[in-house]
Amino acid sequence: MSEFEPPRFDPHPFFRGGHLQTLAATREVSADLLCPLQHVVSVSEGDSIVLHEDCPADWGPGDRSVLLVHGLSGCHAAPYMLRLAKRFLESGARVFRMDMRGCGAARPLARNLAHAGRSDDVVAALDMIAANSGKGPMLAIGVSLGASQLLRAVGQIGCGVSIRPAWFERLERIAVVAPPLDLRRCSVNMQRWFMRPYNYYFIRALLGSVPPGVHERPEYQKAVLERRPRTLWELDDRITAPLSGFDGAADYYDQASACHVVRYNPVPTLVLTAADDPIVPVGCFADDPSLWPKSTRLFITDTGGHMGFLDRRRKCWIDEAVLAWFAA
Repeated sequence: MSEFEPPRFDPHPFFRGGHLQTLAATREVSADLLCPLQHVVSVSEGDSIVLHEDCPADWGPGDRSVLLVHGLSGCHAAPYMLRLAKRFLESGARVFRMDMRGCGAARPLARNLAHAGRSDDVVAALDMIAANSGKGPMLAIGVSLGASQLLRAVGQIGCGVSIRPAWFERLERIAVVAPPLDLRRCSVNMQRWFMRPYNYYFIRALLGSVPPGVHERPEYQKAVLERRPRTLWELDDRITAPLSGFDGAADYYDQASACHVVRYNPVPTLVLTAADDPIVPVGCFADDPSLWPKSTRLFITDTGGHMGFLDRRRKCWIDEAVLAWFAA
């Protein structure tokens, strides 16, 4: 996919460096123009996810459908989800914003936690879209944790670990932004002392949004009797991993990391990340050139932080880059 080049990224001069660019991603976005229809989709272990559908008035069964998958501690109403939904809706695509299990509208529908290994949930969402969108092409965009789930899903299908769905040929292209490819490497990076504010933010957000069904589980109640986790590794080791069937954080990271299967991904894919992303080390993408198949276009900007990419117009550059990829 070396022929594709995204639009030029001119970063905002007052948001220099990965940390300021990351903060820029938290700006609120209006939800006007979006009047979604909710679809509850059953997934494993008795849980459900929710898809929020916005459909143009003139959309037809042969037109495109787009799945958007959010990141850690996000939901269908995250700023990037709203921005992308509006842009694709304006382009004539039918848009589905996914709430992972236990997130957003799916919070009361889960007794289990969302995590990077829940790639089957992404497949379940695409199953639902395929069954309700005629024979038209399908696209998918994942952000951060959702990007990792999406890459793991297509990689496992490509290598035969997962059954190839009937709709797989309709999955025309995908795009992923700042995926935590190697979970162990990302978690070790987060343990550095100057990353403690990020740990505090994520831990507070995650513990504050634990689904009621998870709260009721004895394993969770026992885990939270101890002192509050100080790092994401500690949170995953004490809560995420044992409540999700893994033998500690290291086992969870090994089994759920998308880096083990991305080379088998047959779907044309755009990977966007920044060299100064404070959360996902750029080496996860660049250290091993053999990691990426010919079907994947990797683009690393010099700056942009984690999901920031604020340009001189105070717009998020990834929106333009992703739209260009799907128009190529």
